[in-house]
Amino acid sequence: MNPKLHKYIEKLDPTQSYLVTEFVDNYEDGVMRRRDLVERVYSITGSVAVAASTLLALGVKPAFADPLASGNAAPPAQSGPMSPFTVAENDPAITAGPVTYRSSDGATIQAYWARPSAAGRYPAVLICHENAGTSEHFRDITRRFAKQGYVALHPDLLSRRGGTDAVPANERGGALTGPGATEQFVEDFRAAMTFLRQQSFVAGDRIGMTGYCYGGGMTWNVAIKEPTLRAAAPYYGTTAYPNEVGNIRAAVLGVYAGNDERVNMQIDNNRSQLQANGRTFRINVYPDSPHGFFNDTRPMTYTEVAATNAWRDTLAWFNTYLRAGALPQTGDAETVEEEVIEE
Repeated sequence: MNPKLHKYIEKLDPTQSYLVTEFVDNYEDGVMRRRDLVERVYSITGSVAVAASTLLALGVKPAFADPLASGNAAPPAQSGPMSPFTVAENDPAITAGPVTYRSSDGATIQAYWARPSAAGRYPAVLICHENAGTSEHFRDITRRFAKQGYVALHPDLLSRRGGTDAVPANERGGALTGPGATEQFVEDFRAAMTFLRQQSFVAGDRIGMTGYCYGGGMTWNVAIKEPTLRAAAPYYGTTAYPNEVGNIRAAVLGVYAGNDERVNMQIDNNRSQLQANGRTFRINVYPDSPHGFFNDTRPMTYTEVAATNAWRDTLAWFNTYLRAGALPQTGDAETVEEEVIEE
């Protein structure tokens, strides 16, 4: 790492560092304005001077006379869903809507959930949003899982700030990071699992999790810290606990974008630890796809082929380890699933 860059990045925790470099990538790709970049990095560092120095070390030159000045045109607006798998809230096959539950610190967590309309006990899937908080896209994903026979629960990790809509967009990265944030959010998902197990329509021993970008990292974090999680499908995320990946008990499907060098740097670490500890896992790298390829409300990064294949692969993984109830291996290295790189 460039010594100048290291000087500033080392002051950030792994999640903060991940978000700062992701914001820079978004800026360089033309999907974030200079003003938004500086404001978001400032929300994480807490200092305009540190934010400016960090961005300079990363090759970005904000206007020092006005650090919050806009340096380029507004990014493309988000679109409506483009995925062929989108599910409407009034689909008769599901029941969906808002819900709240209590976390370990007594905080009320706002969430959205969906389940099949037909009576029965179903496996469950937790869903974690990206670094911008929740949106209709993640509510749609929640409904997609319900349509496939799962009880799906999507917490808003900004609930302690009044929920995503109550937090200015450029402050959300800072609100999702900082001292104790990762640990608290892991507890929020543990509380979500407890809440699900209290529902008569949930098969409480078959709970999995998926998440995207920041939420992919959080999925890794929860899988590392919560041994009762049965299956996980983190999408292009990096864990805050890279030295503890071998502790995972869940069956892990790691989903990565082919054109995502920054995130993919953790693949070798994750693979080697999972293999060494005899875990059940699979690594899928989808070629010709950028970071964020699954989000079908962002035309500049959405990649239909990769998103379609990843969705089908995720369903197949969860169908094996949640619906069918196959047990992940927890100690026999010879039974680890072979890593697969999709071509």
